[in-house]
Amino acid sequence: MAPRRHVQGHVFTRLCKTQAQESKGFDLGEFQKMMETDPETEYNESLWNRFCLAAFRTMVRKESGIKSDLPGYKGLMEESRNFMINATQPEQTKMVYYLMSLIFDPLKPIWEFALVPKNKDPYPWTPAIMSIFTPFFMDFLVGPSKPNLRPEDGSLGGMKIEKCRWLEEANCKGMCVNQCKLPGQEYFYEGLGLPFVMKPNFTDKTCQWSFGKHPLPVDDDPDIPKGCLRGCPTKLMPVYDDDKGQGWI
Repeated sequence: MAPRRHVQGHVFTRLCKTQAQESKGFDLGEFQKMMETDPETEYNESLWNRFCLAAFRTMVRKESGIKSDLPGYKGLMEESRNFMINATQPEQTKMVYYLMSLIFDPLKPIWEFALVPKNKDPYPWTPAIMSIFTPFFMDFLVGPSKPNLRPEDGSLGGMKIEKCRWLEEANCKGMCVNQCKLPGQEYFYEGLGLPFVMKPNFTDKTCQWSFGKHPLPVDDDPDIPKGCLRGCPTKLMPVYDDDKGQGWI
């Protein structure tokens, strides 16, 4: 669960800028450490996935200003959790939204030519195309997934994550909603013109994606549980504060 902010905004911003400046420059040894495998994981840690993970962690570190000494995916989890406890929900969502823009904005000419014309509705085939190609590019972050029919209308354009690695290892509703669901939905619609729904299942850790469909507001979404998940490690941290009972907000 994402707590209320525990540091003043200007202090946190200055800390992030200072740490980001210190992290400039490519460190091959550090990059290789971020590519280290986790011998305990059941997820695919191919060379491609480990490279994508290290590249993604490098971007997250630069924007959040937070660094973990842990290798591989465990380090990403620690960095993301520490960022969450020091940032508001809008700050978390804004940071991930910005990261997505860095990745996808350079591809917009191709995107607008083939999938979603600028200032127009998506082509009819766009949701199906996205459900086919997205699993390959997201495997490093969320684990195996495959195309399926959208549950909302039974049409092509759905994708089911068999067990979301991000949600399983974080076991935190706040990290799922603030750093994945909300920024993903917002960027695909506002930045790319494609409505998009993420429906995480907090019980079995699956996640249904529906390209071409509009999401419900989080407060009206019956699939988002109230309160912390059982065993949430964030709630156990000494700095966690949820006295107002607002959970992920």
